[in-house]
Amino acid sequence: MNFMRFMNIILLFVVVLLIPSQAFTEEIKTRYTTIIYNSTDQLDNFNDNIITGGLSYFFQRQDSVTVKDEIVSKVDGLVEHVESILEMYPSMMHFRIVLLDDDNEVRAVYRRQYNKSVNYIAFYSPQEKTVYISVDDVELRVLAHEIAHVVIDHYFGVAPPVKIHEVLAQYVEKHLED
Repeated sequence: MNFMRFMNIILLFVVVLLIPSQAFTEEIKTRYTTIIYNSTDQLDNFNDNIITGGLSYFFQRQDSVTVKDEIVSKVDGLVEHVESILEMYPSMMHFRIVLLDDDNEVRAVYRRQYNKSVNYIAFYSPQEKTVYISVDDVELRVLAHEIAHVVIDHYFGVAPPVKIHEVLAQYVEKHLED
């Protein structure tokens, strides 16, 4: 009997170790993106830090009841606003946003993907069509900047040079509240 109990404990331990951490994530689907997060605290922090200020009329839907509804409204509204600023409307655009707790997690993901150390709080991976962002550091301008990279990437058949990408994303930041 003790042997069976021991084997069950070992089996449970092995299963827990083999299940990837991504298995414990949740997601929200919007018109343009799938937002991947690990906890409701992370989601609340993200929502609280995306302050729309004078642009709130553009991002708020009448039927926003939950935090998830509010995030869907903010993110989809921001995507449409970025498209409008750039005057680029890619068809069939869909991307992911992965919420990470802090800038250290963002840096670790970047290091894993590109084998390079950076000091980023967010970045867009065109290969994965994914924005990685720190919920501790996110604000509307940061998210708009990364979404601009997404729009530019989806709009052009061949990606423009990195410097042009960056200039256009900075243009979005500058004209966000115009």
